[in-house]
Amino acid sequence: MRGAMLCARRLGGLRARLGARQVSTSWSPVGAAFNVRPQGRRLDLFGERQGLFGVPTLRAPEGFRVAQERALRRTEQLVARACSLPPGPQTVLLFDELSDALCRVADLADFVRIAHPEAAFREAAEEACRSIGTAVEKLNTNVELYQSLQKLLADERLANSLDPETRRVAELFLFDFEISGIHLDNDKRRRAVDLNVKILDLSSTFLMGTNLPVKAEKHLLPERVWHHFEVAGDHVVVDGLRAEAPDDLVREAAYKIFLYPNAGQLKCLEELLSNRDLLAKLVGYESFSHRALQGTMARSPETVMQFLEKLSDKLSERTMKDFEMMRGMKMKLNPQNSELMPWDPPYYSSLIRAERSSVEPGAYGPFFSLGACMDGLDVLLGRLLGVSLRVQQPAPGEVWAQDVRKLAVVHESEGLLGYIYCDFFQRADKPHQDCHFTIRGGRVREDGSYQLPVVVLMLNLPQPSRDSPTLLTPGMMENLFHEMGHAMHSMLGRTRYQHVTGTRCPTDFAEVPSILMEYFAADYRVVQQFARHYQTGQVFYAALDQLYHGPHPRGRCTTDVLRATQERFYGLPYVPGTAWQLRFSHLVGYGAKYYSYLMSRAVASMVWRECFLQDPFNRAAGERYRREMLAHGGGKEPLLMVEGMLQKRPSIDDFVNALVCDLDLDAESFLADSE
Repeated sequence: MRGAMLCARRLGGLRARLGARQVSTSWSPVGAAFNVRPQGRRLDLFGERQGLFGVPTLRAPEGFRVAQERALRRTEQLVARACSLPPGPQTVLLFDELSDALCRVADLADFVRIAHPEAAFREAAEEACRSIGTAVEKLNTNVELYQSLQKLLADERLANSLDPETRRVAELFLFDFEISGIHLDNDKRRRAVDLNVKILDLSSTFLMGTNLPVKAEKHLLPERVWHHFEVAGDHVVVDGLRAEAPDDLVREAAYKIFLYPNAGQLKCLEELLSNRDLLAKLVGYESFSHRALQGTMARSPETVMQFLEKLSDKLSERTMKDFEMMRGMKMKLNPQNSELMPWDPPYYSSLIRAERSSVEPGAYGPFFSLGACMDGLDVLLGRLLGVSLRVQQPAPGEVWAQDVRKLAVVHESEGLLGYIYCDFFQRADKPHQDCHFTIRGGRVREDGSYQLPVVVLMLNLPQPSRDSPTLLTPGMMENLFHEMGHAMHSMLGRTRYQHVTGTRCPTDFAEVPSILMEYFAADYRVVQQFARHYQTGQVFYAALDQLYHGPHPRGRCTTDVLRATQERFYGLPYVPGTAWQLRFSHLVGYGAKYYSYLMSRAVASMVWRECFLQDPFNRAAGERYRREMLAHGGGKEPLLMVEGMLQKRPSIDDFVNALVCDLDLDAESFLADSE
């Protein structure tokens, strides 16, 4: 909900080496906690259960209604105060307290509605999200509330008296009013609220549809592939792309079945894009993309497309070479069917990388248990930032599944910084994506104390067995580091206002800390070296996202846009009868901003090479990184943070060259491995 005014909302141990013959069992407390199966807790019939995340009202699903009603009552009180007090710094504090009151319910509910194993909790949380979301949209068009803030910023003397962070937060709140249509007449403001509520509903529906499995009649598939999928009577159930399956036919079947167009999902996407466009035009923007990119590093869709086109041109020759290598590998393994198809690149690229590094993918596992990875992260964060991870036992009722671990994040001199709940293991009905969720943002309270941040990291790792801990592939390790980067952004931010705490910053900057952590995961001095996979497909996804959110009407259905964009930016043919865009869940949370991964990767690459390439444990660089970037959250303009870290303001060409340089470094590491 980052776009809404009042609610700001995704190692191997250092001891382990691939050349070793055995794995150390001398784990730190963190390593040990993640390498053992959780023991079922005894049922305490007389002990008092806490609510989810320690919130007393959330002992049962009905507690969400209580929590949302309290938040809305508190909202009314704060709105009345903000509208009655004379403009000054207190105005911004009241707005932030108002934001906090709503976010503390909405953010928690946003996580519970998709991750809680009990349907009653999910349904109650969904209703809370809708209730708070509707209230936010109404507040975004409250003229009296808007005027209380406008008076502050319109008074030059008062505005100049604000410290930089307070002024930026005030301007962000004002901006959220303006993109919600506060300047419109009464009828159009009501229309804007209705459109926003409809967009929330459509987004929720589309998001649920991106993960729905597809049933196909068994007789339509060769019998030899049936066992690769769940079988239900006369049908097989396909719940994903099976991108790593060695059998070409399994990958092909999964791709064609899972991506088969669903009429309801297609209609939902068209309505979502259409309503976003209507809202953008209603409040005065050329397109939804123009509205969404206000305040980002890129600033405009024209800049984004310029960046993507330059990058695509730079990468086109290299991409073709990559595809040729994959075709060669496929020819070697399957000469009867050697044409490279869209379901092939993940599998054949992993084979090529394994062949070049002379290490079978499965050989990594024994050295990279989850406990070893957490142990290594603990060491890295301690040396780099003075931070340690300490395991805490959750109280009864505090967590939603018995295998969720709770970590306290402690700084060597500042003490407790916040809490991370680690929901790492697969379970039925759990979403497949890896995510970071803010449950509670950090802020300075009225009494001067600091409200500690609380986050959840959600992964989908296999459960440990009775005899073996969970073993991570390099890709799983990279994802773990990535999500921990988000968590450290949340933990190490020390903003005065929760509206800009941690990851509550422009999307194309929010991914910088997480992607930077991938560089640490890939560095041989942190763990044994393994090659990074640069996803050239991201350029295609980002361009498609921009076109979907550009000027309407498009004159073509979303599938036709997909086909044309794939031919321009990807290099592999479109497969008739498929609609990949209907599984593109990032269209909801990253609407018009999917390019952010690429731009953030460019910034992370520059930070890595300038500050950590020579020494990934450089404490001085780590402290500078926190001081210049992590500490500010969204409380400082992103390019100013980047400029402070790099001592220069990057251009579009700098971003493109940084990504190309990454590929050059990968190529060098390949050659070194093969030698």
